[in-house]
Amino acid sequence: MRNTLLTIATSLAFAFAASPAFAHAQLERSSPPVGGTVSSPSQIRLEFSEGVEPKFSGVTLSGPGGSAPLGAAAVEAGHQNVLIVPVAKPLAPGDYTVKWRAVSVDTHHTQGTFAFTVK
Repeated sequence: MRNTLLTIATSLAFAFAASPAFAHAQLERSSPPVGGTVSSPSQIRLEFSEGVEPKFSGVTLSGPGGSAPLGAAAVEAGHQNVLIVPVAKPLAPGDYTVKWRAVSVDTHHTQGTFAFTVK
């Protein structure tokens, strides 16, 4: 009985210790904020739960005039979990949709969308 309990406890310890390795980069915060109303932003800033690979991650932005031109995605200096995407020109007032895709440093893929409004 004692050996069985020890085996179960050891197995559970390894299972829970390995859990973070299977995590995906989840969007935790954004600027513009999800559902927010803002002045025309100069960039889209996405903060994830873990580091992301900018070469394999990206953002598209669509609004009243169709697709908005964006610059290349890059990680914020010193923060591998923050993806910065420059907005190429000022956005006209209206509702916008951000579609993002992220590849975490452990190669897991995630994606999502959110909306914001430019006043």
